[in-house]
Amino acid sequence: MRANLFTTAICVVSLGSLAVAGPSGPRAPQPPQGPHTEGESSMVRSYFYVGGQYEDDGKGEHVWSGQMYVEKLTPVRGPVKSTPIVLIHGKGQSGTNWLNKPDGGRGWASNFIDQGYEVYIVDQPLRARSPLIPSSPLSGSTVFTAEIVQQRFTAAQDYLLWPQAALHTQWPGTGRMGDQVFDAFYSSGVQYISNDTYQQAVIQSAGKALLERIGRKSIVLGHSQAGIFPPLIADAKPELVHALVLLEPTGPQFREAVFSQKPARAWGLTDVPFTYDPPVTDPTIQLKKKTYAARGRDEAECILQADDDPEHKPRRLKNLVDLPILVVTAESSYHAVYDYCTVRYLKQGGCEKTQHFELAKMGIKGNGHMLFMEENSQEIQRKVEQWIRGVR
Repeated sequence: MRANLFTTAICVVSLGSLAVAGPSGPRAPQPPQGPHTEGESSMVRSYFYVGGQYEDDGKGEHVWSGQMYVEKLTPVRGPVKSTPIVLIHGKGQSGTNWLNKPDGGRGWASNFIDQGYEVYIVDQPLRARSPLIPSSPLSGSTVFTAEIVQQRFTAAQDYLLWPQAALHTQWPGTGRMGDQVFDAFYSSGVQYISNDTYQQAVIQSAGKALLERIGRKSIVLGHSQAGIFPPLIADAKPELVHALVLLEPTGPQFREAVFSQKPARAWGLTDVPFTYDPPVTDPTIQLKKKTYAARGRDEAECILQADDDPEHKPRRLKNLVDLPILVVTAESSYHAVYDYCTVRYLKQGGCEKTQHFELAKMGIKGNGHMLFMEENSQEIQRKVEQWIRGVR
């Protein structure tokens, strides 16, 4: 069957044994063992692949390309929640993000399992266990340098590249090279391709195949680069989506912010075609845009659909309008500059069930972009799960 190349025998393991992997050799960084180490959940584990197809390798033979690795984790006594959860990692990362934290602490996968959910963790196509074929025209890939990771994710308070960065306090350790937690985290990073259009097209296809394989309405949760993948997958298969959780999703709309002002995401949320009502075939012409003043002094202005022309009302995000959507933003992340624009864009597009958890306004302070790995990650997960539980 094309959508399922391999399947493991089912076994019972503890997530504590699925530590973040570092480079081989005697000096490979390991998650610290100490006060941060917590017991992980026991669960039934299996894996499979979805998506992809045979492609010519340029030498007259064929390889399978575009497949997505999926790890299925089920509570030992079976799920008690009827809705599965799909977890999608961000750029330069892999599914290990959700297993356990780089300081040895409990990851979100264990939390969801203990709360009774069936969990599906993916490696995005074209990275990690979803391999990029060397003969592919997209075989050129890159990685985040340690300096970029320090500046944007783990030690932002030392660089102050955006106003809120000074508030970052929740990353364990110094967040710098040589720190045990940082080294464990950085060594888990993987390569990624820089072609966002191709990456989005491939994940949409593989994500649709995954929902079809699960066969039930699911919660789709994505972080960072993958924060826009849940809407993209829902756009392809809305009838199999229960709700979307977007942890600091890629944004804002139509151009970059904070690190550049380059044009981006011509379709608003994405770089690839998205379903609007009325339909859009050329977003540069048909999506009438307007720049709106920033909400606050330390925030970006928003480019949204123009709402002041009665002949060109904002187009609706046709396949998302009935879905509950949660956007989560940390206090000190660069996403604090512009995530509110994404929320406004969703609501303007008819997604009235969209909610925005601005963590600082909920009393959860000091988090950066990798909020689900930080000291207070359990508190954040409980808030997210409470929202999921309340979805009707």
